[in-house]
Amino acid sequence: MIVDKERKVIFLHNPKCGGTFLRDIYIEKYGETEGTKWWGSFTPEYNTDLGHITYNDLSRFIPDWREYRIVVMVRNPYHRFYSAIKEVKSRLIGIKKIGFIKIYYAFVTKDGLRLKGKTALFRSVCSGTYPYSLQKLFTVSAENCCKRIFSLKRSKQDLFIRNKSIPWLNPQSYFWGKEVEVFYYESESDWIKLLDIFGLSEYQSRLSIAKDYVIPNYMHAMIEKLYPEDMELFLRYATPKITIKK
Repeated sequence: MIVDKERKVIFLHNPKCGGTFLRDIYIEKYGETEGTKWWGSFTPEYNTDLGHITYNDLSRFIPDWREYRIVVMVRNPYHRFYSAIKEVKSRLIGIKKIGFIKIYYAFVTKDGLRLKGKTALFRSVCSGTYPYSLQKLFTVSAENCCKRIFSLKRSKQDLFIRNKSIPWLNPQSYFWGKEVEVFYYESESDWIKLLDIFGLSEYQSRLSIAKDYVIPNYMHAMIEKLYPEDMELFLRYATPKITIKK
């Protein structure tokens, strides 16, 4: 989240939608300020990931938030899901080699606390633990990961896609609400507008919009069913429908 008190603008950081790029150039121009104070990993103290504070949590961090102009960037939900899977793998899953054998392990507990080294490895091989479940889900392809999450009961799905300690998979609707201005990641003109809002127009040349993933059509309906609260976005990025039974 970026809180620009001078311009009275708050940028809500919807995961995998270019927020880190915006933060980096903001700091490059203005330095480390109060504007980027709320940007960090999950902490039990706040029970949320400080790098991705949701719309409903705004009042806990910015009491006078209603006095601000609030903006957010959203992304094609199918490609954002694939990007989020890749992010989870890179941040929370590790590999330990023992000879020619590769052992995967997770860096996170059920409380969102990051683990390292042998402790993480020990926990991940214990069937039934949260790290073990993460390991089983996120060491396969994005397609197979989606299928496995889809096969779970809703309560189990929530542990992975509605868990604030794994914000990258959170529904995008967590980051918008009443009177929030929505910009679209794929739109260069929207990026230009967003940069201008924060006085960062001179950084347009460094803008790089990620290429789309190659996603099988049958996966679209499956991803939609995982995120019913994001239906508004799915309608905007509508694709031919394939019925998925469950």
